[in-house]
Amino acid sequence: MVKILCFGNSLTDGFWHYGLEPPHPYAIALKEHLVQQKVLDEKDIQIKVEGKPGDLVNCPPGRFVERMKQSLQEGQEYDWVIVLGGTNDLGYGSFTPEQIYAGLKTTWSLALSSSPTTKLLALTVPECAYISNKLTRNRDVLNKHIMEHKEDRFFAFDLKSVIPYHSMDAERRQEIWDDGLHFTDKGYDLMGHLIAERLIELLKETL
Repeated sequence: MVKILCFGNSLTDGFWHYGLEPPHPYAIALKEHLVQQKVLDEKDIQIKVEGKPGDLVNCPPGRFVERMKQSLQEGQEYDWVIVLGGTNDLGYGSFTPEQIYAGLKTTWSLALSSSPTTKLLALTVPECAYISNKLTRNRDVLNKHIMEHKEDRFFAFDLKSVIPYHSMDAERRQEIWDDGLHFTDKGYDLMGHLIAERLIELLKETL
């Protein structure tokens, strides 16, 4: 049994269509692709989604660290923890990339210290429709920190690069992106598919 925790905010929860539709988390396609690729049988995969729309990495006012503690206090040990955070912190504009990175490191450490076999996959923060020099600069710095972070059992995946916003074809963008910040159901499915591909690489390396 491979147990996976998908942890983050609205992009992990699968928020779309302004909340008028039920959430469509990327975890759905993640599991489907792992099964389709015959990496694991469906009965051998257990995925928990812990996504809270609007939450911040920086605590306070965010509850990222507290939520991670609660997820691990239940006595549940995970083989993989997938973390995406920082989107809302960057949007507020009042936190530096270093502050957000520090909050992420605390969150990652909680997961990695929960068991000697737990591995962590950190995702970079995707683009959004809004453009500003400050936002772009801060996001690039934060994502660089994420991709260059070195720690035992820690891995990263550059989500921003594989699902761009501004360089994507307009027709494709309409299909994948919902409101300029969140994805559509098809966008979350793409996200889950791509994360599964990265996870398959890592499973082969670490098995």
